[in-house]
Amino acid sequence: MVEFRFDIRPLFTQPIVKVTSNLLPHTFRGDRRQCLDATSKMSEIIDRLGQLSANAQKLNTPVTTAQRLRMSENQTIYLLADINQGNNGAVIGLLKVGTKDLYLFDETGQTRKVENTPCILDFYIHESRQRAGLGKDLFETMLADEKWTPIKCSVDRPSEKLLGFLKKHYGLVRTIPQANNFVLYEGFFDDGSSSAATKQTNGAGNGMYITNSPNTQLFGATYLGEENNKKRMQRHLEATPNLASQITQISPVGRYGARRPTCSMAEIIHSGTTPTKGAESGRIS
Repeated sequence: MVEFRFDIRPLFTQPIVKVTSNLLPHTFRGDRRQCLDATSKMSEIIDRLGQLSANAQKLNTPVTTAQRLRMSENQTIYLLADINQGNNGAVIGLLKVGTKDLYLFDETGQTRKVENTPCILDFYIHESRQRAGLGKDLFETMLADEKWTPIKCSVDRPSEKLLGFLKKHYGLVRTIPQANNFVLYEGFFDDGSSSAATKQTNGAGNGMYITNSPNTQLFGATYLGEENNKKRMQRHLEATPNLASQITQISPVGRYGARRPTCSMAEIIHSGTTPTKGAESGRIS
C-alpha cells in the first residue's frame, strides 16, 4: 500500500476513481482553489504509483506520469484506494487505458489499420495486496465503464504477471504475432461469428498447429487448424496446372512485343536464299 503525507479521502469518495487529462477524480466537486489543490495531490499520487509500476516491471522510465496524462486526451487512469488504511488512507493500485490507431496483423497475416483500438497501457497492484481479488475488481470496473471486453483489448508490453492475470481470469492464452509491442489475442478481429479455426480450445486433443501466415519467418509459428491446412494444400494442387497454363499463354509485352525489322543476313543463313543483285553491287561499290 502507498500512503501519502496528505489525506487522500477527499479525493477518493469511492474506492475506485477515474482520472483523465484534467488530473481530477471524476467524483470531484469544488471551487478553483480546491481544484488546484486536488490536481497537485493527484499528480503526486499518479507519479508515485507510476514509478512503483515501472520498478515492478524493471523499466528504466515510468510508463505512467501525471504530465503524460495531462497531454493525452484519449487516456484514462483508474485508481484503487483503501480509505480506511492508516490515518490518511492508502492507494493500492493503478490501471491506465486508452485508445490508439494501430496497424495490426490479423490471424491470416494480413495488415489492418484499426482505429481507436482499446489498449491496456499500465496495470499495477501493490505487492502487499496482490492475490486478493483487488486487481480483478479494478479491471472489471474499467471494462464496465469503457464498455470493453477483454478479448478486444490490445496490451502494450505486458509483464508476465499481467499475462498470467488475463489467462487466469479471462482464459486468454493464444496470441496473434505482431510487429510492434502490443499483444493481441485470437478473437480480437472476430465480428461475433467466430469460426472453428479461431475458437479458443483447451486440452491435449486440439494439438498444436501452424499457419500459412507470411509473418511466420519473422515472428515464429502461429496457429491454424489441421483441417484448414489440408484444404489449403488441396487448393494449391488444384491451382498449380492453371497457373502453368496462364504463364505459357502470356504474350510478350512492352519493347519485347514490338515487331523486329527483317535482317538480310539472317534470311541468308536460315532460308538459304541469296541476296539480290542490287544488294551485291551495293557492297562491291
